Amino acid sequence: MKQITAALLVAAALSGCSTLSQMTSAVIPAKTENPPKALKDIKTTVAVRTVWQVSTGSEIGKDYVRIHPNVDESAVLVAGGRSASAWNKVNGGRIWQTTLDNDVTGGVNSGEGGVFIGTASGSAIALDRQTGKVRWSSPLGSEVLAVSPAKNGVVVFRTSNGGLHGLSAQDGQILWQQGRKSPTLSLRGTSTPIVVGGMVIAGFDNGVVTAFDMQSGKGLWEVTLSVPRGSSDLDRMTDVDGEMKALGEALFAASYNGRIAGINMRDGRVAWAAPYSSYTGVEADPNGLYTSSDTGDVWKLELLSGNPVWKLDDLQRRQPTAPALSGQYLVIGDYQGYLHWINTSNGQIAARTQGDKAGYTVAPVKEGNVVYSLGKSGLLSAFSIQ
Repeated sequence: MKQITAALLVAAALSGCSTLSQMTSAVIPAKTENPPKALKDIKTTVAVRTVWQVSTGSEIGKDYVRIHPNVDESAVLVAGGRSASAWNKVNGGRIWQTTLDNDVTGGVNSGEGGVFIGTASGSAIALDRQTGKVRWSSPLGSEVLAVSPAKNGVVVFRTSNGGLHGLSAQDGQILWQQGRKSPTLSLRGTSTPIVVGGMVIAGFDNGVVTAFDMQSGKGLWEVTLSVPRGSSDLDRMTDVDGEMKALGEALFAASYNGRIAGINMRDGRVAWAAPYSSYTGVEADPNGLYTSSDTGDVWKLELLSGNPVWKLDDLQRRQPTAPALSGQYLVIGDYQGYLHWINTSNGQIAARTQGDKAGYTVAPVKEGNVVYSLGKSGLLSAFSIQ
C-alpha cells in the first residue's frame, strides 16, 4: 500500500504542474582526455553471491549495440552476434538456442508467446518462445536498435533512421510507421520503447519523447527534452538514448546534452526539468529517481522536483550503465565488467563483484531477489544478496 500511495502522489504532483541519417559508431563521445577513475577500496556491507554463470555464445561485437536480457516466468532470454537463446533462470540450464542469418542489434523483448529481436540488416524477427524457432521475419529497411514488449497484438521496432514501426505480433505485418528526422550527427543506439496502457512511448535522436497510440500509431503528445546548442556537432547532439521509466502516471526520461524531466503521461505536460546529461537513462521507485550521467556520476534525485539528494563520483569516466533497482540497492555495471551495489539511502557502494570482464553496456535485470546481467562477451550471470 505504501508503494501504491507514493506512486499516486507522484502522479498527482506531476499532473498539477506545467513548468518548464547519418549515425556515428561512438556510443560515448569523449569530453575529456582524463583516464577512467581507478576503483577505490570499499567497505563491503552486504554479501553478493554468484548463483550461476553461463557463456551464451551471444557476443556483442559493436560498442553501440545494447542487447537487454529479458526475464519471463521461467527463463532469461538473450541475444547477440548471430544467436538468440533461452536459459533456465533457476539453474542457468539451456532451454533452446537459435542461429540467425545476421547480427542481432536490437532487443530482447517478449510477450504473447513470442521473443522479438532486430538485426543489423533491418529485419524484425519473432521467435517462438517455447522452441526458439523463427515465426516470422519482416524487412524494415534500416538497422533495428530497440524493440518494445508485445501487447494487444502489436510489437514496436525502433530503427537507426529514426523510424518507429508497429508490427503484428502474430505475423509481422506492418500496421503503422512513424518517425522523427535524425540530425546529421547523433549517438549510436536508442532507448527501448515502453508500453503504458494503450500507448507506446519512444525517444528520438532530435531530443524529443513522443507517445503514440499502440494500435494505430497516431501521435498523442510530444515533449522536447533537449535542443541543439553549442558550436560543434558533438555539443549539439541531443539524443534520447537512455532507458525511460514509468511510475504511476508519471514518466521520467533523460537526454544527452539536455535535461531529465518528469512528465505527466496523460497529456505530455512537463512537471519539472533539471539539467542533467545522460545517455544511459533513469530508474525510479517511490523513494527517488536515479541516473548515471555522461561523466559517470551516479545521482539520486527527488521525484517531485528533480532536486539532488546525493551524488556518487566513484565511477567517473568508467562508462557506468543505467542503474537497476534491487531492493534498497542500485546495481550498475561498468566498462571493465564490475557490478557495483549502491545503497540507495546514502549513495555508498555496499558491494562489488566482477562478472563479464569484457564489460557491460546495459543495466542488469532484477526479478525477486536475483539480478541477471549480460556482458559484451555473452556471459550471462545470476547474482543474489545473502
